[in-house]
Amino acid sequence: MASSGDPLGKRFRGNMSRISGLVQLLFSSDLLKSTSVFGPSAGPRADVLRFIVVFLHANFEVVFRCRLPKAAGNVSFYSRQDFDKALKRIGVDAAPFRPLYPPLTQMSRRRKEIVHNADLGRGDEPHEWSIADDWQLIMWLMAVPAFYYQLRISLGLANVVEQAMYERFRAAMTKHVEFGNQLLAFPSVPKTHRLQALQKIAATLTEIVSTLRLNARDLMTGGGDVPV
Repeated sequence: MASSGDPLGKRFRGNMSRISGLVQLLFSSDLLKSTSVFGPSAGPRADVLRFIVVFLHANFEVVFRCRLPKAAGNVSFYSRQDFDKALKRIGVDAAPFRPLYPPLTQMSRRRKEIVHNADLGRGDEPHEWSIADDWQLIMWLMAVPAFYYQLRISLGLANVVEQAMYERFRAAMTKHVEFGNQLLAFPSVPKTHRLQALQKIAATLTEIVSTLRLNARDLMTGGGDVPV
């Protein structure tokens, strides 16, 4: 959505496209396909998912490093304090970004565990890639672009489409929390009501997909003109 002269936008979008290719590979490769809609995943499939986490966190760092002054020195991107410090050095108010901190810190911790400990923890076997990890990764895949769009908004660089995409990612993240709560509650649903519960879960997923899909109305300014 950024102009071709914007190196940050070009690099960020290019990396997200590469991440999208890895996600698509999970559903197209016979070796990597899962036997269920959500985990658990093991073997090569789980390792590709771990690589996506690392790559996604690297792209999150790109958003910061392309804007930090060269004299900023060593900066980490793992905690709320790190994010606040980096945003201050960029010269923007951290407050609008803080609702995104919980998923971003979770992603950062998992990335650190994968990179430094091969996701092994204290044992010889990697942590199981579970349905909870699938849920978290989906959240991270929305939180990172939302952070990118918020940074462009805070810097006064966002166009109308980028502003709309930020709002849509944030709305989808809220619905994704609702989806997670529905999954957690499902085992306690009486058998006579499970079909209805599944229908609600499916409707929530449909709403998330619909929320992330732009339409012509999103390209309109207040006066009804389409920006060029």
